[in-house]
Amino acid sequence: MSTKLFLPGLNGLRAIAALSVILAHVSETLVEKRILNTNYFGHFGGYSVTIFFTLSGFLITFLLLKELELQSKIDIKKFYIRRILRIWPLYFFYILLIVIVMKFTVPSTIWYYVFIVPNIPFALHLAGNSMITIPLLIHYWSLGVEEQFYAFWPWMLKNSKKIKKTIFIFCVAYFGLKVVLSILNAPIVIQSILLHTRFCCLAIGGIGACLYFENNKIVVFVKQKFVEILAWLIIVLFLLNVIRVFSIVNHEIIALLVVALIINQISNSKTVIPLENKLFDYLGKISFGLYIYNPLVLYFISFLLLETNENKPLKATLFIFSTFSAVILVAHLSYFYFEKRFLNLKNRFTTIESYSSNPNN
Repeated sequence: MSTKLFLPGLNGLRAIAALSVILAHVSETLVEKRILNTNYFGHFGGYSVTIFFTLSGFLITFLLLKELELQSKIDIKKFYIRRILRIWPLYFFYILLIVIVMKFTVPSTIWYYVFIVPNIPFALHLAGNSMITIPLLIHYWSLGVEEQFYAFWPWMLKNSKKIKKTIFIFCVAYFGLKVVLSILNAPIVIQSILLHTRFCCLAIGGIGACLYFENNKIVVFVKQKFVEILAWLIIVLFLLNVIRVFSIVNHEIIALLVVALIINQISNSKTVIPLENKLFDYLGKISFGLYIYNPLVLYFISFLLLETNENKPLKATLFIFSTFSAVILVAHLSYFYFEKRFLNLKNRFTTIESYSSNPNN
């Protein structure tokens, strides 16, 4: 028998992150096809992925803490079964789709994706290395980061006597390593891999979970209205590229702000922007599919609608509407007719069930 936890608003944050990623990819495609001259939403993608990372770090850590509280131990085997059933079916199904679309003529770098280290070719590509990325799989880099994080995170928590302190030390050490390598002008390839493997953002989510779990006085401060308003405002300004600090710390700042939003959503009845509603709940549920399928949907719709440059405003409008509609439809079908089969199986290995919408509705 599993224990059920109601954590409102988290599906809303997932929905915002997923839709922002799609918007960034749509904008990028319109620029590539010369329908638009400026990529107005180019920064939405990277920062939205950080929202996903922080959410994952928070939720995974909080559930493991609850498991420790209830059972005095973490069941590592069940943890990995749950993660595999949630991620691997769609992860590998989409790779199969891309191999078919590419008529089985894929570069040898496909093995980075198969063995769940797609962040390596992504980081090397951004560092100027000749490593061949697969365009329809380039967004898989973030899934590689999450899976690698899961590989060691439950072990670290299970073997730690002071979990919050351990996570904090890990976060500081990882961030410090990035800074030191940057100061020492280490090879750009190494810096790129560390920069895009955002374990620190996931760990910040974990620290937030520890603070919330123990009802730390910092949580009381974070739940003040001005803190939540400030967090929303700064995140929006980052997304619009109005403010930037340094690339080495931008995403950690976003992660800290997202923790503030998470805490307010799940524990503040007077949150400034409540995200607990049926639309966001629905989009949050299918957000994994929204993220996975959007490049493939973009590929086909751009082929159908953007091959010529006539009537640019009309084409841009039609393209945006068609893309969002098609991605939502595909993600809906995937969730209810494919993913849910594995999610139902996953529940057999669940000790703590979290709900991002009220299960009694």
